[in-house]
Amino acid sequence: MFIYSRGSLNDWILGLLVAEGIPLLALVYYLEHRKRMYLLEKGCVILESPERRAERRLCNGLFLLLTGAFVLSMPALAKIFGIEVGTGLEHVLAGFLITSAGLSLIMGTILLLRMPLKRPGNYESHSVPEAGRGTLWK
Repeated sequence: MFIYSRGSLNDWILGLLVAEGIPLLALVYYLEHRKRMYLLEKGCVILESPERRAERRLCNGLFLLLTGAFVLSMPALAKIFGIEVGTGLEHVLAGFLITSAGLSLIMGTILLLRMPLKRPGNYESHSVPEAGRGTLWK
């Protein structure tokens, strides 16, 4: 049976998250930016529908919910593999914070999809007039 102190395992997980997670997220945002800039250079108008935004928000919420559930269940999973991991208050708070962020994104998405009202963030209310579009996108 392996015995790890609480600090060393948490430091390892945090280091792994920072070393791999943040650069991967930056790469995803960079590629999305490059795609948008390429489409703008070709003259395509980028209109994101509310359904697409809601789908992306729902996926982010599910990811955060599952990540928070994994963080909360990590000590129990470690016991299955014979590793003793002590849980502290910061571990539990981090798990609940991530889980609640995921739940709030999911609930917000459901509420926004059920509201039939026109919201100011819709792409339809901020469309460019047809006459001005030619000079703007050439």
